[in-house]
Amino acid sequence: MEGLEAAIRRLPSHHEAIPALRAKHAAVQAGFGGEQELDKVFESYAFSMKHGIFHDLSLMSSTHFQIDSLFITPSYAVLFEVKNIAGELTVRKNPPQLIRTLETGQVSGFKSPIAQLENNCSLFQDWLHSRNLSLPVYGAVVMAYASQRIEVFDSKIPVLFPSTVPLYIRKLPTTSPLLDDETFVTLLSQLNSGHRQFIPAPICETYSIRRSDIRTGVICPGCNVLGMSWHKRKWECLKCGFRCSKAHIQAIRDWFLLFGGKMTNRDCREFLHLERQQNANRLLRDMNLHTEGANRNRTYKMWLSASKQKRT
Repeated sequence: MEGLEAAIRRLPSHHEAIPALRAKHAAVQAGFGGEQELDKVFESYAFSMKHGIFHDLSLMSSTHFQIDSLFITPSYAVLFEVKNIAGELTVRKNPPQLIRTLETGQVSGFKSPIAQLENNCSLFQDWLHSRNLSLPVYGAVVMAYASQRIEVFDSKIPVLFPSTVPLYIRKLPTTSPLLDDETFVTLLSQLNSGHRQFIPAPICETYSIRRSDIRTGVICPGCNVLGMSWHKRKWECLKCGFRCSKAHIQAIRDWFLLFGGKMTNRDCREFLHLERQQNANRLLRDMNLHTEGANRNRTYKMWLSASKQKRT
């Protein structure tokens, strides 16, 4: 979402990629908002059994897979796939697909949430087996808001709203714990350490945007106008007069979100509109970026996941 925002603010408003960027941003924002609705339920409900709850959990089995929410106990695990999609929704079995129809009559196709969930349940079973663990794994699709309407083929996968999730969990078959306390604590630790932060491809690569289309310069935090100038160790906005010593930080982050890879001193000067190598060196050095090489061959890399943590 942050990368999409960087592209939207740095491309001309008439650019051909803007509609796709805005549509994707709206979808990502809606998806994140939907997941937060389920988060609120877990935060407010006190479950009596021993359990662990993970959100946005990305694990590696035979392939990478991502779980919106995982509820796990010593007796079973439940994977939740959260959806927040506007319109009349129909889930088909063959081919597995979700069809969305808007009031305007526009029809769009999406991946089937049931197929996604079934695949994730299988992958999570494999993940457990690779650690010599075995638990029943259940799955449910959660529609973020009760106002959403969905028609589903005859499936064993339940479709719930967030408020009904605690009742669904309480009605699951209960057996004697399959994992002792020590093993369960170890499993929770392995789930936490096994998470791999998802870092998407650079936006310009994903959307085939030419570098030359991106508007360069430092954006004023005061008035959002592009084109601050560096003067006496501060950035100054020529429009509103706002002065700041750290306005370049977001600009450099934008560069990595948009282009990826490694930044050179020249890249920095061209993007920030700086003339002197010494100024670029100082600004880059103060950001504590990962560096390689020395002198003219030095490059800088930003670990984008560093400032973004998964929801826990």
